[in-house]
Amino acid sequence: MSTLEIDHLDNFEQGKKAALTGDIDLARELLRPIADLNPYHPATYFLCYAESKSGSILNCDKYAMTFISRHPHHIGMGIVIAMLNIAKGDLNQAEKYIKIVLKCNPEHKRALGVIEQLKILRIENNAKKAIDTLGTSRLHPAFSRFSRSRAAKQLNKIEPVEEWDKDELQAKIAFFYNCTNIRHALKNFNSDLVSSAVEFGYCAWPRKLHKYVKGCNVLDIGCGFGGYAMGYLCAGANSYTGIDPTMNLDSRRVRNKRIRKWVNAPMSGREIMDLVPSIELYQGTTRDLVGKKTFDTVCLHNVTEHLLEIEEVFKDIAELLNKGGKIVYLHHNFYGWSGHHMPPHNPSVLNENNPAHLKFYDWNHIGIVDQLPQDHYIKTNLNCIRLNDLCSLTSKYFNIDTWENLSSDKKTLMRLTPEIESRVRKSIPDITLDELKTNVVFCVAYAK
Repeated sequence: MSTLEIDHLDNFEQGKKAALTGDIDLARELLRPIADLNPYHPATYFLCYAESKSGSILNCDKYAMTFISRHPHHIGMGIVIAMLNIAKGDLNQAEKYIKIVLKCNPEHKRALGVIEQLKILRIENNAKKAIDTLGTSRLHPAFSRFSRSRAAKQLNKIEPVEEWDKDELQAKIAFFYNCTNIRHALKNFNSDLVSSAVEFGYCAWPRKLHKYVKGCNVLDIGCGFGGYAMGYLCAGANSYTGIDPTMNLDSRRVRNKRIRKWVNAPMSGREIMDLVPSIELYQGTTRDLVGKKTFDTVCLHNVTEHLLEIEEVFKDIAELLNKGGKIVYLHHNFYGWSGHHMPPHNPSVLNENNPAHLKFYDWNHIGIVDQLPQDHYIKTNLNCIRLNDLCSLTSKYFNIDTWENLSSDKKTLMRLTPEIESRVRKSIPDITLDELKTNVVFCVAYAK
């Protein structure tokens, strides 16, 4: 064996190892010269394998087809070529090559994974075409009602992924999949508003409440600017009513929950109501609705802790619920680590050089309530209700079905030392460890 051949063999083995361990730069450096010299060499496959794993599979284009022409039943390269065609958008060619692989090895896990990927991509392509049809038909009256109805029925049969709230296309699929009346859904569908709801993070909470809101007329109390409206419709709500005493129907300022900043939305609340018949937004309180409307589900997302007259609101809700209706709320516990709603909101952002942080961190907020001025946020915006009191109040007006105390994460709970527990008990002798550990409470209760 010549010195050159020995060097190539050594480079190949090192390059192969680099490809398998994910060192793409070293794999390219060692394998590409061999592949360029001999495109049929195994180095070509491992180079393509490394490129595919690094997400730069299009770099394989000039190597893969040449290699496969000499090795038509090479399983690894067959999968690479299938993925290469997926990247190019040619799903038929991808399926052709993956079927060759499965004919050689019907149980090959990676090939079976690609088959599943192809199924999802075909479904998504069909969904995109259906959604495009809905958008086009609004712009061009020549498109018949039949075309729109057919597109909606097609979407109604496609099951979205579990976490559809994170993807615009999947949320649009969910809008029709979860609906209980296609004709009604068509009247309320707005592609841009669904996209905004996903972009700003307002589909996650409605998705979690899917089974409580599907087919229901929903009231969202303390809705802010009404950001969850389209999210609830995507989760299957028949209609959405949002109410908040501070709402400005003509403002486009919205809170982007994903980046935790205020941004400008494409439309104001009033404009949204003009476009979507099943969305109604009110500046007001629950008392303004009593005797005028009733609902199947009433939702409060981190609102109960802000209700200074919480019993009056619960009494109103009891009157606003239809027979068999339900109240669903997520309550932020004042007696947890971050129950004060003041910075720092969690230990990861704690700055121990910031006196304001030190004032409220590690359950300190519990002991200083009496020392705060009457106009302080905690006294003007939080009711500081105890969990047992909240549970008793809920039971007074509703029949509790679900009550879950959801603890803070482990890193936060590690900060709850016996010394801190003892300090808190000087202010509240009967406080329980569970109260201190609980971050939020999730409750579902039914009308009596």
